[in-house]
Amino acid sequence: MKSYNHLWEIVISPDNIRKAICKASLGKRERKTVKEVYENIETEIPKFQRFAENYRHRNKAPKIIKEGKKERTIIVPSFKEQVMHHMIVGALQPIILKGMYEHSHGSIPNRGPALAARYIKKWIRKDQKNTKYFLKMDIRHFFASIPHDMLKGFIARYVHDPKFMRLIGEVIDCSERGLPLGFHTSHWLANWYLKPLDTFIKQELGAVHYVRYMDDMVIFGSNKKELHKMQKKISGFLNGIGLEMKSNWQVCRFHRTANGKDKYRFLDFMGFRFYRNRTVLRKNIMLRMTRRARRFTKHRGIYSCRKMIAALGWLNQTDTYGMYIKWMKPYINFRAIKRKISRYDKRARKEKLCGTKQKAG
Repeated sequence: MKSYNHLWEIVISPDNIRKAICKASLGKRERKTVKEVYENIETEIPKFQRFAENYRHRNKAPKIIKEGKKERTIIVPSFKEQVMHHMIVGALQPIILKGMYEHSHGSIPNRGPALAARYIKKWIRKDQKNTKYFLKMDIRHFFASIPHDMLKGFIARYVHDPKFMRLIGEVIDCSERGLPLGFHTSHWLANWYLKPLDTFIKQELGAVHYVRYMDDMVIFGSNKKELHKMQKKISGFLNGIGLEMKSNWQVCRFHRTANGKDKYRFLDFMGFRFYRNRTVLRKNIMLRMTRRARRFTKHRGIYSCRKMIAALGWLNQTDTYGMYIKWMKPYINFRAIKRKISRYDKRARKEKLCGTKQKAG
């Protein structure tokens, strides 16, 4: 196992801090406090170096947000803390990505739901023998359940840098239990913590087709009994790292058609409904998307434009052309939106370049 040193130097390096400020400020550069930092990056670098050196966690009151029927508890970090979280991820990202399972998706660059959906469609349409059944499962209170001591021990197996371990320990301890939702570091650390699970499922259990989206997992197989055995072994593995599988796991016969009629279960995963012969959006996501398209005629800001382009990415992975023609095309001109975003990004890059030249002059 390779160990890593000198991560602290990477965290506080000027180049890493510049990138962290740029990433943390995306979408909020018009705010006064953010604008001051973004427009004076070079003078802010020493301040962030001192901030990271002296950082101590403080208990913050969590906020409850509603997502449909679900309630989520989040902790909102200050902008300085957000930049520091990006600084930490900037140092850790190459380590986390090295050797990561190729079908581990969610909160990883270029590995969103659209890519996962593409692989699943390929499996269920080209390998019907090994996708006859599926095992679907997820982890109970995943982020809130990750034990601090086991996570720190896991990181310490790879990272041998006392200063960095002190800093990341302070960030982890910002919540009494688990990893706080709302922190940029949480998704990266959570994915890293589950890397041994991916190895266990693929190499020791021999799963042919397996995909994970954060804590939601699906394994396809040709034998129902084998999937039941896998479920028990995976549950035991999770218990060994301080986690617990939800009780609503299921092993089902996957969808097929007979005499033009649907038989058995479709797979509901990541907001998609996968059938053997088609893929559609989950109903609540489709409704949310069409409402956003109707509202777009009144709110045409750059944020709304980016939201609509993200919606197009979802649609491109589904067989919902009829819905697009009826409910989205009358309100949305995607070519015009792409041109607007392109012009906005070019202008932002030009303004930043001019500002850098003026300071250099």
